[in-house]
Amino acid sequence: MCGICGVFAPDRIGPEHRRLIETQNDIMRHRGPDATGIFADAHCALGHRRLAIIDLSADGRQPFASPDGRYQMVFNGEIFNYIELRDELANRGRVFTTKTDTEVLLAAYETWGPQCLSRLNGMFALAIYDTRAKTLFLARDRFGIKPLYYTRLAGRLYFASEIKALLTVPGLSRAVRRQSLFDYLAFNRTDIHDETFFEHVSRLPKGCRAICDALGGLSIETWWSPLPFLDTAVAASPEETRREVEALFIDAARLRLRSDVPVGSSLSGGLDSSILVGVLHDRLTPPSPYHCFTAVYPGDPVDETRYVDALAGRYPFLGHRVAPTAAETLADLPDFVRANDEPTTGPSFYAQYRVMRLAREAGVVVVLDGQGADEIFAGYQYFHGFYMYGLLRRGRLSRLAAELWGVATRRQHPSAVQTLAYQMLPEAVRTTLLRRTVPHLRRDFFEAHIGQSRIQREFFRAKGLNHSLALHFLYKLEHLLRMEDRNSMAFSLEARVPYLDYRLVERLLATPEEAKIRGGETKVLQKQALGRYTVPEILARTDKLGFATPEARWMSAPGWRERITVSMDTLSRAFPDVFAFLPGCHPAPQEAWKFCQLATWLELFG
Repeated sequence: MCGICGVFAPDRIGPEHRRLIETQNDIMRHRGPDATGIFADAHCALGHRRLAIIDLSADGRQPFASPDGRYQMVFNGEIFNYIELRDELANRGRVFTTKTDTEVLLAAYETWGPQCLSRLNGMFALAIYDTRAKTLFLARDRFGIKPLYYTRLAGRLYFASEIKALLTVPGLSRAVRRQSLFDYLAFNRTDIHDETFFEHVSRLPKGCRAICDALGGLSIETWWSPLPFLDTAVAASPEETRREVEALFIDAARLRLRSDVPVGSSLSGGLDSSILVGVLHDRLTPPSPYHCFTAVYPGDPVDETRYVDALAGRYPFLGHRVAPTAAETLADLPDFVRANDEPTTGPSFYAQYRVMRLAREAGVVVVLDGQGADEIFAGYQYFHGFYMYGLLRRGRLSRLAAELWGVATRRQHPSAVQTLAYQMLPEAVRTTLLRRTVPHLRRDFFEAHIGQSRIQREFFRAKGLNHSLALHFLYKLEHLLRMEDRNSMAFSLEARVPYLDYRLVERLLATPEEAKIRGGETKVLQKQALGRYTVPEILARTDKLGFATPEARWMSAPGWRERITVSMDTLSRAFPDVFAFLPGCHPAPQEAWKFCQLATWLELFG
């Protein structure tokens, strides 16, 4: 795990660009405190900060050169199947001089070209400069686990792992992208396609690769998308499916234990992280002692201590706990927003931030996490609404009736039925309903941006459950991954997500919907295939809290009420065309959090 940056120009670059890369490396020191490196020639400068994870020797330093010196590469992430790839390449005659995944990655590119990406099982953002052809190749992993941002200015391409590094480019405007602001406020979504909160900073989209040529042209193409797998249904019995899913997840966890530094897990009282901890102990050989890190809230309804205690009664991990308070959240707000570069969508990400800090304080450098399980196993309650809508579209009315009965008898969250109803409404009615949820937005601003929103145009047009899952990979998952990356890297910590092994994702996208939701219950396949690795107390839960925090109590605590008022005043002055707060307005906790995030972000980055 590292930080990368660079500048590429068809004409010459000068000493000032090398100094810029040095500055950007310094800004991203938290992403790689173990080493720093720079390459520069007349057309390209590359920077790298190293967090040593695999092969801790100096052999892993970057920029990394090919044996003949033609290619220079900087790379952020991990290639988990690097051992298997190295063996394959060695059988083809390739000679390796290090034990790093970095050398394997560059050798794969030399051997297979851009098509090497499909062979990689990992998380990555990379840049490869061809010193002969004077071209720059950029790529990101399938799901956007690792970040890569870029901007084009005065004929040059600048890129970096974090926006704060790019903001050092002389002359770069910090103008706010109004569409991103709208999607954040109206839909609670960020990180949509290539958009950021900065009008002149873009994100290389997940699953995409790019070539910047010697003439300065930039071409971007998709090399992976979830959508094709919806049409590749796998013919397998339910038992075969369960066995295959179990085997794939176990192997995903096995690969993500590869590390030359201490590994631990973040742990909530939910299904995803508890299953992961169980698989590590029952089927693999985790480090001993194995450290797990949990956020707790003693005495609050969202506290999950009893579930973590139940799991600790079965598995011999060493538990660490942190209890974030309202006062700590307020005090940490500037550092938290600075770490994330852009506003976050809820206080649960502050809890994640504290868990990552706790892990680093305990000496752990790699944390395994349950992110992505909800998207592949249909964990959110509203997925039930997409499933029922698909049944309705296919005319499976008896099955639909059974699901409605299951939702009612299991007393599931009303979002399931709400989603079903919402899917059936004309878009004009949806827009009217949405408008009522954001009375603090001016009508002109709302009407100018609702039609341009990808969320409005595409996310809510799912034809059924599996289509909805694929759209979550396109329009929702990445903002969770972005915050996981920033919250971990803020403390020089690598976060790994075994549920997002591409083999498991592709298999589940091609799995029939009925295997995932049944009788009013979500995550059916996950429970059948992997439920034996957790405890009955967790397996039987019907409440889904996520990484919940006592946000209502926090937002009404001393200090926070004043901060909310000040934030709303700040936003009214900064965006008079956007906000129309009513006198005496008392926003709901979720909205209050966003207002404070946005105002703090303006203070730091505006």
